[in-house]
Amino acid sequence: MGDGGRGGRGVGARAAATAALVLAGAIIAVGRLNPAPLAWWAALAAVGFAVVGAPGRTDLAAFLGALIGGAAAMLVGGTAVAIGIAAAATLLFARRLDPAGWARRLVDALLTGLPLMYGAVASGAPAAGVVPWVLAAWLQLVRGLAAEVSPSGGLRRATVALALGFIPASLVLPARAGYAGAYFVIALFPLLGVLVVATQLIVGRQPARAGAVLGGAMVAGLVALIAGRIG
Repeated sequence: MGDGGRGGRGVGARAAATAALVLAGAIIAVGRLNPAPLAWWAALAAVGFAVVGAPGRTDLAAFLGALIGGAAAMLVGGTAVAIGIAAAATLLFARRLDPAGWARRLVDALLTGLPLMYGAVASGAPAAGVVPWVLAAWLQLVRGLAAEVSPSGGLRRATVALALGFIPASLVLPARAGYAGAYFVIALFPLLGVLVVATQLIVGRQPARAGAVLGGAMVAGLVALIAGRIG
């Protein structure tokens, strides 16, 4: 009973976070705090598809998630339906992969940023979702690897390279996309967190609380993206 309750709360939290990211992606795409009306349906669709692929969900929850996700996505458009089905299928496939492997980490990273793109698609501006998706996925990949990387070895070097590469990318890509100055001011905080983790890896130390530090960096980065578009 207790395990089922925790599983249900976990699925609910994942669904709520997914919906919030879709709406954030829509806000970034249109450059204003009130997203396009279809973005709300896209958020509901994303919740449904997230439930389908979430670990710990019941068969009934999966059925209802597919029903709600499909119906809401159809109101948004055929592209939203295709993306939602592909994302749910990828979530189910990812559960068969090694949780600590490169493939699983890469899939998790791509899916982490996908709701931002989904919001942009629902807003009729898919191109505006590319930069948020790329940056969110990149940072999530660094976060996943840094949380378990050993102090030495090829994985450490790869994680350092990804972390250091993220710093210029997170400045150049938004600059080319025309983000306002507010983005670059707020982005200093997540970039500092990435630099701290990379420095610890460079000197051969296991990053202290890397998951929490980079998780906070992801939240601050999302705020920066929104501020850079509505500023």
